[in-house]
Amino acid sequence: MNVFICSDMEGITGVVHRDQLTPEGHGWQSARKLMTADINAAIQGVLDECPEARVRVADGHGTMRNILIEELHDAAELVTGGANYRNRPFCQLQGLDGSFDLGFLVGFHSRSGSGGLLQHTLVGTNIRNIRLNGKVVGEIGINAAVMGSFGVPVGLVTGASDLEAEMTADLTGAPVFVSTKQTLGPSAAICLPPGRSLPAIREGARRAVVRYREGGLAVPPVPAGGVMMEVETYRREMAEQALLVPGIERSGECSFRVCGPTAADVYPIVWHGIVRGLDQESAWLS
Repeated sequence: MNVFICSDMEGITGVVHRDQLTPEGHGWQSARKLMTADINAAIQGVLDECPEARVRVADGHGTMRNILIEELHDAAELVTGGANYRNRPFCQLQGLDGSFDLGFLVGFHSRSGSGGLLQHTLVGTNIRNIRLNGKVVGEIGINAAVMGSFGVPVGLVTGASDLEAEMTADLTGAPVFVSTKQTLGPSAAICLPPGRSLPAIREGARRAVVRYREGGLAVPPVPAGGVMMEVETYRREMAEQALLVPGIERSGECSFRVCGPTAADVYPIVWHGIVRGLDQESAWLS
């Protein structure tokens, strides 16, 4: 069995504040250890049920250099490094392909506008909403659609309690959900200590493997009419910069879209456009 683990940080055990999310923050080094521990628990849960499993982990948060490889489970291999579109056209999912049987989303958060713990969608400073065939989705919905393009079902989602409703609404096939904390607001939660959250993640991962083997997980169907992904930005300039990417068209004053056969065809172009939306002209050109 081949398992792909896509990991974020906002939904990791004990992470509740932006101070923990970036290298400049005082809490980042501790959060890196917590992130690695949550991932290791998921890996061990896979191995409990399938000792011969191959596991690939993709660091999908911020700089995407958060996971401590020296503490990562020996059964895994790690995709790490900056998320510019040349390095990682699939962003959080770089390294995924059709050889994987099962996907996990570990340490995730709810979408922009949800009011959940550390909520945003991909680039919180730029993106107001992302729509998939007209439906507003967050990162778990986007990643599940791309995984489905490769025939890979999502078996496990972990994060704060508010993410469960989004998972139920947007993901097919009844993945296992493990809550690492109970959301109180945008930057506070009642957190389980690792001594309680790690066994829960491990057991959730084991149950996901069992559910997969019993045929209880479903791959999201690819829409017959293809996929349209639309990005709504906060400013007109962000959308205009994205239009420099071939394959992107304007859909509104502050929005752009990409159409294609599957989410895997569309998403790399969308991600390229999002990255271009971050560009700033040099002062001498202003």
